[in-house]
Amino acid sequence: MKYFKKTFLWIIALVVLIGYNWLEVENTRIETEAKEEATRLFPFDAIEVLSITLRKEGQTLDLERWEDGWRIISPVKAPADSEAVDKFLGYVLDSRNDSEYVMDSDPTEERLAEFGLKDPVNSVTLRVGRDLTEHTLYFGDRAPSMGVAFARVKGQKEVYRVLAQSRAEADKDIYYFRNKKVLKDLDPLKVEKVAIRRNKTHILLKLPDSGKWTVEKESSEVVADNARVFELLAAFTNAEVKEFAAESQENLGQYGLNNPMAELNFWMAGDPKPTINLAIGKRDPKKRGYYCTVTGHNGVIILPEEVINALPHSGNDLRNREIFVFEPSDIDRIEIHTTSKDHMFVRDNDKEWHRNNESGELIDFQKVKEFIDELIALRIDDFLSDPGGFEKLGLDPPTLQVTLWQESSATPMSLMIGHTEPSGGRVYARINDKEVLLVEKRVERVLNTYF
Repeated sequence: MKYFKKTFLWIIALVVLIGYNWLEVENTRIETEAKEEATRLFPFDAIEVLSITLRKEGQTLDLERWEDGWRIISPVKAPADSEAVDKFLGYVLDSRNDSEYVMDSDPTEERLAEFGLKDPVNSVTLRVGRDLTEHTLYFGDRAPSMGVAFARVKGQKEVYRVLAQSRAEADKDIYYFRNKKVLKDLDPLKVEKVAIRRNKTHILLKLPDSGKWTVEKESSEVVADNARVFELLAAFTNAEVKEFAAESQENLGQYGLNNPMAELNFWMAGDPKPTINLAIGKRDPKKRGYYCTVTGHNGVIILPEEVINALPHSGNDLRNREIFVFEPSDIDRIEIHTTSKDHMFVRDNDKEWHRNNESGELIDFQKVKEFIDELIALRIDDFLSDPGGFEKLGLDPPTLQVTLWQESSATPMSLMIGHTEPSGGRVYARINDKEVLLVEKRVERVLNTYF
């Protein structure tokens, strides 16, 4: 019983000690926060700022906070880059007023001139709260070191040290504070159709219920490479305006936009008409970009060359390059025809492979698996629209052929190999008697040497 009482007393003492330490830490935190609050140059938070005016060398930029973010009110009306505005506000409101940051509590005219604050050309006015109470900070010169600049609050004598970054950002032009996102409403995950017209080329991409993109080709549809389609969407989703060339769409002819060299249309899910239209005009070699008009921008913008260069030249650029699309475990019959010998392999119910039929010679399972893996790894290098006669290319009859049967399909898939192209790096091929392809030359080694 005595042992229990002693243990209990120790537990109470420990709880009291922990509570005391917690109170000490909490009191220290409160005191620190109170001290920091008392030394703030501006006694309000960024969220309370509803309007900003930046002035520099006769130029004025007015911004207002709206429900959807910051907007530029003048000299143009346009969405602002809210992140850039909030970043600038953060630097300004991080300024302090304690003695460590006061450079001169009662400067003379000569001292103001030394600080670049006698006739300051840079300033920021913050309007706060319902009454839009104004707080103006004048920026002077940058200090020689320590990453600070000199500043003065309107209505106060003191000269303060503030972060040089706040001075630098206040000196930025309107482009810095403007929203430069090209396709503000484009969500790649909600796009279900894309139309591309480039010179005489027309490409139509669709996303059916299967979730795999298709490319329209000669009134039919072929499977697209999902990764390439998303790369295209990402290129325009992440694109930023390189320059705002004009604030209106008058005189589009001078930008080559009365007859655009290319157009893109994006349909978001459920929209019967294109949600976003992008027209591409002339290239400006000096600015290394193209003049464009786009839904959501009232004027003419310049997009970087690399964004426009991401556009495919033909539908084939976006097609799936896989030759065989299946699971290795689905294959239950293989036929290989070469100029010297033919092979046939059949898989039994126990997943073992046999030559010719299920009662034939047992074949090394691992060897067949490696062979199938090699076939799956093959890729189409190019699609040929008008290659000439099949016989001339060695495809009628083919010099090599492999045919695969899937247990889930009654229709086999055949890959026919013809002659080597003149450059020597690829061979002509066909899949199930369709268009002519160019594939990696190593397919010959795979078909000739495994068995």
